[in-house]
Amino acid sequence: MTGRKPLASAIHEQSGAYAKNPQRRNKNEPKPSPGCPDMPEIVRVDQKASECWDRVCRNLDDMRVLTKAELDILTCYCLDWSQFCWLWETVKEGNVAIYDDKGKAIVSPAANQIHKYADRLLKRQAELGLTPSSRTRLHAPQKEEENEFQQWMNRANLSDN
Repeated sequence: MTGRKPLASAIHEQSGAYAKNPQRRNKNEPKPSPGCPDMPEIVRVDQKASECWDRVCRNLDDMRVLTKAELDILTCYCLDWSQFCWLWETVKEGNVAIYDDKGKAIVSPAANQIHKYADRLLKRQAELGLTPSSRTRLHAPQKEEENEFQQWMNRANLSDN
């Protein structure tokens, strides 16, 4: 598919696009079950990936966008994070070059790979809504908050009894 990514129905709804063109509404858009997917074994056995899973699931749940359908992308994201951390430990002290038999410096494989993993992480963060710009495109149900007047009324009614 070429061109822009299609927007979710919730975004069209909020922008008023369906008010002008109601025939554009996708009546068959899937609605995945909300909640945290079960952590797969491949993530559970990797400490860094497991910590990442817990952190990301907590953030997505707080934003009210976590569904069980995110299992695969969460798994890939967390495993990539773990690999990125390992690569960082490998190159952080300046170990970015290796030398061949003739003394010629060659960029180490870890130094090459860390950029690829950083790019993969950034793309997956955008897909999950974990970057500031990708969050602006999300529309999620917000927590119900009582207004101050309603809180005052509730306190006043309790004190009358």
